[in-house]
Parts: sequence; structure tokens; C-alpha cells
Amino acid sequence: MKKGPTAKTLWLGLGFIVLGLTGVYLITGGGPRPVPFSGWGGGGIYDKGSYVSNGERIYYPGIDRDGSRLKFSGGPHWLSTMGGSCVNCHGADGRGGLSVMMGTHTPGDIRYPALVSGKHHEGEGEEEPYTDEAIAKAVRFGVEPSGETLDRTMPRWKISDQDMGDLLEFLKTLK
Repeated sequence: MKKGPTAKTLWLGLGFIVLGLTGVYLITGGGPRPVPFSGWGGGGIYDKGSYVSNGERIYYPGIDRDGSRLKFSGGPHWLSTMGGSCVNCHGADGRGGLSVMMGTHTPGDIRYPALVSGKHHEGEGEEEPYTDEAIAKAVRFGVEPSGETLDRTMPRWKISDQDMGDLLEFLKTLK
């Protein structure tokens, strides 16, 4: 006659279940994380609810002057599925340095003074400074002022000239 599971086996199984649930809790509940884009004022750790300028609205929820979600190519996969914008990788202060989930590079400092001084990637020494035109080229085509291609983690945003100008003006306000 075949015996059923022993008490030791049941306790061991229960222990593994508790350990697994603890791991899931720590991974999913361990702190703030971006949430899917759901429109202005739709929630999430970076949602301010209202925005002072078009440039700020582009930077935070990724909404253009016409109220449409900015389109892009490339970037991390989660950007296509969850939504996001500049703030998700470069942070609310624009200093970068945030590890990007499923990314291959840590985003640099995109505050305007850092970009135009050539000090936008910490620890990499002096880099070629950006101009307004070079910033637009980096945002749209993923190209550094030196001509090198930015890491594939950087999305290539489809952004109008007006919206790009507004975004530049907002980057100048980040301290």
C-alpha cells in the first residue's frame, strides 16, 4: 500500500511556498515603480497631475502639444507596453544615473548645463558638449555630438520642432 506525503514533506513544501511569496512581495512591493500610462492625472510615481508648460508635459507623461502620446522607436521593451517618457530614465531632476530595467546603459545627466558643458555622463571625463541642434538630434535619432550612436536603451522620439523647442526650454529649468 502506498503512503501519502509525510508531515516533513508537507512542512518543507509549505516553507517553499512562503519563501516564494516573500520573494514576490519583496520584488513587487519593495518601493515605487512606474505604472502604465493612463492619461494626464492618471497616477504613477512621476505623474504631477498638471503641468506648467508643454515641455514639462513632454518630459513627464510624454504628451505633445496636441495632447497625443509621443511616438518613438527603440528603447526598452517596457516603454512600449507600460508607457513612459524622459522622466522614467533620467529622473524627475534630469540627473540620470537610474538603472533602466532591461536596459544596457545607465542614462546620463540631461540638465541643460550638463549637456552644453560636456559633463553629462558621470565618470566618463570630458565629452563633446551638446548644442540645441545636437540635443534634438540625440532625442530624435540617438546620435551623440561626436557622431557616435547612443545606446539602444535611448528611444528615438518622433517629436515636432515646436515640441522639441518646448522640451529644450524645460530642460533649461532643471537644476
